[in-house]
Amino acid sequence: MIRGFHLWRQTRWPGRNGRVHYAHTLFNLYVVRCLELLSMRLWDPGADGAGDRLLQVQGVLDELWTNTPADQPVLVRDARWLIQMAQSPATDELGAYFEVAEKIAETLSKEDRIEIHKAGVRMAAGHLRSQIRYASLKKSVSLDEKSLVLSTRNSNALDFALLIQDLVPLLEAYEHACHSDDGQKRLELADAICQGVSPDPELFLNRVELLGAYSMIEHLFITTDRDGHVVYTPLGQRHVQLVQEYEARIGRVSQPLHDDCLNFRPVAGAYSPYGVLYGFSSDLIEHMALKTLQPDAVKDFSLEDVFAGGDINTLAWVSGWRKLPHLTPEVEKLFDYPQQFAEDIFERIEHALRRGVSDGEANAVVQTGRLFVLPEHQADPKASLIPDLPIAYIKSSDMQLVAAHKADAYDEAPLLSDRREGRCVLSYKTPGGWVAITKAILTEVLGAGRDVKIVGLPPVAAGVLKLMCPNLVLDQLPTTSMPNRFPVDQ
Repeated sequence: MIRGFHLWRQTRWPGRNGRVHYAHTLFNLYVVRCLELLSMRLWDPGADGAGDRLLQVQGVLDELWTNTPADQPVLVRDARWLIQMAQSPATDELGAYFEVAEKIAETLSKEDRIEIHKAGVRMAAGHLRSQIRYASLKKSVSLDEKSLVLSTRNSNALDFALLIQDLVPLLEAYEHACHSDDGQKRLELADAICQGVSPDPELFLNRVELLGAYSMIEHLFITTDRDGHVVYTPLGQRHVQLVQEYEARIGRVSQPLHDDCLNFRPVAGAYSPYGVLYGFSSDLIEHMALKTLQPDAVKDFSLEDVFAGGDINTLAWVSGWRKLPHLTPEVEKLFDYPQQFAEDIFERIEHALRRGVSDGEANAVVQTGRLFVLPEHQADPKASLIPDLPIAYIKSSDMQLVAAHKADAYDEAPLLSDRREGRCVLSYKTPGGWVAITKAILTEVLGAGRDVKIVGLPPVAAGVLKLMCPNLVLDQLPTTSMPNRFPVDQ
């Protein structure tokens, strides 16, 4: 409503019919938001009957669009998308996302789960792609520029984790569709999976051992038991199992997925979901609602159509969201449909899939390094052959450690924020503050095939690090001769 007032002040105040038309749009928008919140309460009376209550929400949504005037857009058709829409606004309570995911997996039918997961991967991936494009334009760098790749990987643990949790059941369904020769379902699932891996295809398809560590969130997934042993929480156990299943399934379907992805190549003059730009998925509904202020507003599309390939009419609809009289040409240009960006995103997906299925290119993937966690006094002479982890990756608010050149200085407030957001492979409290090891080591060090060591970690911290980076962290030196790894620059 506030944006509507602003537009009217900048252009002209509409007559009664125009105001009533927009009031009806706002009413529809309000009802949709209420239904989003209601979808989060499907499980309040208990797990039994959650599917029936979802059907009731769908019934209310259907009734809304049956009785709305013909000149109103149908904002969203499928109530199952509301569950993901409700989780679009950001929150510091990250655990709630995983609790909802577990309830979906345990209580809803397979058909409902698959549609919810499709919506989840499409909207989460679109959000991440939009972030990447904004950052690439702001920095004037390509999508594969090193600093952009690092910042994207380091700051999206939650989105990566949720993408994995949504992708696993889609991969299972896709594998079944491939074996059962269900061509239509196979393509629908391939479309969703390709969109899901699109923010970082190389990580999601060819560097899954790094993806697993990037998706870990320490304070949610790891704790200590009554005996002081470091263990996974129930959320952590479930997530690690899903990562393992994801790795197995994505490896099995790489060839058919590569074949199917060629159907989704963006075409000039048509619409591809790889080109949609938004902050959060709730913004898309707002764009659609605000556009109804204009008499030529398109009403034939809904939210689901944003994430499906379309023709020139779909392209005009999406491109028209920001073509409003009160917006400057500079803003319109910034959010104009980016055909080249959509093509670049697709090329990254196709290239990563091709690397995965081509023997020559797959073998060209750099072998992943290992982080050795060793005790303070290590007698094995092989330890001296392994470079220390550079302190540039170790941050601390403990000035005693900083003075001893064991870490770089870092204020406690941003360090704890990084810990909450999952930007660290390890964080722990010392008598003088906090210490954290940044996830940048995953790409810059281990992902580059470099072995490093860190000496003298407290036992609990060492245990946490091993659980955070399964198969990447070792607490013993190899019994055979050390491989010839490229050393880390000090």
